[in-house]
Amino acid sequence: MHGYSCGALFALSLCCCTAAGASAGWAAETSSSTTSSRARNEAIRAIPFQRIAPDYRRRVKQVLNDTSLYRRLPTMTVDCHPPLFTFLAKNPDVLVQIWRQLGISNIDLVRVGNNKFRLTDSVGTVGHLVIVEQNCDDRAQNRLVMYAEGAYEGKPFKRPVRAQCVLLLRSGSVKETNGRHYVAVRLDTFLRIDRASLELFAKAVHPLVGKTNDRNFADTINFISKMSQAAETRPLTIERLANSLSRVSADRKRQLVQITRECADPQTPPSDSIAARLAKAAE
Repeated sequence: MHGYSCGALFALSLCCCTAAGASAGWAAETSSSTTSSRARNEAIRAIPFQRIAPDYRRRVKQVLNDTSLYRRLPTMTVDCHPPLFTFLAKNPDVLVQIWRQLGISNIDLVRVGNNKFRLTDSVGTVGHLVIVEQNCDDRAQNRLVMYAEGAYEGKPFKRPVRAQCVLLLRSGSVKETNGRHYVAVRLDTFLRIDRASLELFAKAVHPLVGKTNDRNFADTINFISKMSQAAETRPLTIERLANSLSRVSADRKRQLVQITRECADPQTPPSDSIAARLAKAAE
């Protein structure tokens, strides 16, 4: 994705859920991606504008009214402990710090305030992301609206290219007759590129960018599923991994450890190999 500035900017819109190839575990694609007006209009109707602070409401509407690229990524269904999914959806910086700790991503997402994050990567993307509205619970019946803005500076452009993004993340869960919990996840992305001259170029590479981000989204959801399964069978090592995250607050470390303990299968002995297994799964 990083070969094109549009791809890097689209990566900004996926900074909550973009991994460097962390495909592993069980997952099913329950619907394909789409750029249809019907999906776009449905997504816009699902955004509770009255619950968004006025300043961010204005910015969100600006992106929605002048979208350069819209895409609904494939809806994914994965085996996952719902409270763990909800925690990571609300704390995307924790997920990114786990990737960095395991050496599987160069993306850096740092919490700089209440629901505010700073994003950088290794190829010239710098930006900020804000969760402007959320309605979440431990059953993973979640809705999060995110606003991101940033810039890409690098080849093939001589000057920085700026963009703004709106993301709508929705999820739900069900407990099947086998006792397993499954979480279904849908992500709608709206990207607005400031330079009108770039819109034609953006549309020209849109199929490539879209497919890349479909794969990255699926890889990320798969990684969360794999982490959930690891928490069941290797909880002590996941706890150690959580406690090693130096840029995560003590309170959120405790939350992650508690959720890990809730996932744990008491019949399974602890092991020290899960970090290596997760890193291998991400290769």
